[in-house]
Amino acid sequence: MKIAIKAALLSAIVCPGAGHFYLKRQAVGKLIFVTAIAALTYLTWHAYFRAQLISEQILNGEIPLQLNAILSAITQAPVGDVATGINVASAAFILAWGIGVADAYRIGRQQDHKQG
Repeated sequence: MKIAIKAALLSAIVCPGAGHFYLKRQAVGKLIFVTAIAALTYLTWHAYFRAQLISEQILNGEIPLQLNAILSAITQAPVGDVATGINVASAAFILAWGIGVADAYRIGRQQDHKQG
């Protein structure tokens, strides 16, 4: 298998930045990895916080213990700064992953051309 394909698959399947580590591009790999992990951490934290809030509302009787009421609370779209933060974190995660795959493939192709 060619270096470009291995690097792109590592970045696509294992984690963002893995292809760069394979290609010995540590600094770029770390940047992509940290960006993706920071965005994923924010999204996970927000999901946990929202789950805690909804469970407290259920326990306090503010939301009835009925599937439709709970589903309605869960699917309610965030607004304001929270929505902006989620959108930015989602975009950062997707961009880090996509750029990681494309750049790993590009660098891998350069190394493939040098070898053969």
